[in-house]
Amino acid sequence: MIENLPVLAPDADHGARTVSRCHERLAARRRKVESRTRRPRQRTAATVEHLVLASICAAYLVAMAVNVLSIATGP
Repeated sequence: MIENLPVLAPDADHGARTVSRCHERLAARRRKVESRTRRPRQRTAATVEHLVLASICAAYLVAMAVNVLSIATGP
């Protein structure tokens, strides 16, 4: 039975295809990691936080202006 088995030899073409697939996958993974580091997620949270704080400050200033105008116009 062992006499009928073919002798296995390294296939250079198959090895080259495997290496090129590995390089493509590594390049894709590298691009994915680089895209993650380019846009930090904390910046979005900080932007939302700044917008909320600015809207609260604007509401306070409007309320103060209404109070000042009501005092200025008198009863």
